[in-house]
Amino acid sequence: MLKQDILLILGAGGHGKSVAEAALLSGQWSSIVFADDSWPQRTEVAGFPIVANIETIAQIVPNISAAIPAVGNNQVRQVWFQRLKELAIPIATVIHPSATISATAELGEGVCIMAGCIVGVDVKIEDGVIVNLTSAIDHDSEIGMFSHLSVGVKITGNKTVAPFTFLAAGSILAH
Repeated sequence: MLKQDILLILGAGGHGKSVAEAALLSGQWSSIVFADDSWPQRTEVAGFPIVANIETIAQIVPNISAAIPAVGNNQVRQVWFQRLKELAIPIATVIHPSATISATAELGEGVCIMAGCIVGVDVKIEDGVIVNLTSAIDHDSEIGMFSHLSVGVKITGNKTVAPFTFLAAGSILAH
């Protein structure tokens, strides 16, 4: 896998910090920067620079290689995703190196798969989905766009999660 230059993460909250750590550990990015509406009053998060707010991203486009919206709110994540598309910024998918992803799984753009997750055979994960810590998705399941599987969600085989669904921590989808 080629190492890319600079990853822009939209959102400097807790999820954004987690995405930054996963991206750094993946070894795919040489540098990580943030855009957050707390800028310019706030200029760093977890040792990473905040270089713009959401409205001023267009000014930094020449300096970044790809971006990912990193906010837990599904609707806000979709708005930010669309903004990146409008600016023709490539949208990254970030996978923590401890995640196990089947070679037959299909991942959309802007997907974030955090530490300890398992994605089974023939699973389809659409654009903008968060699969948070230690979640597991079994075979032939489909996760709709801009859904958020919180910490420790378990989904058995052949299940469909509708777009924009939020599954709370520890949820089990088995029927």
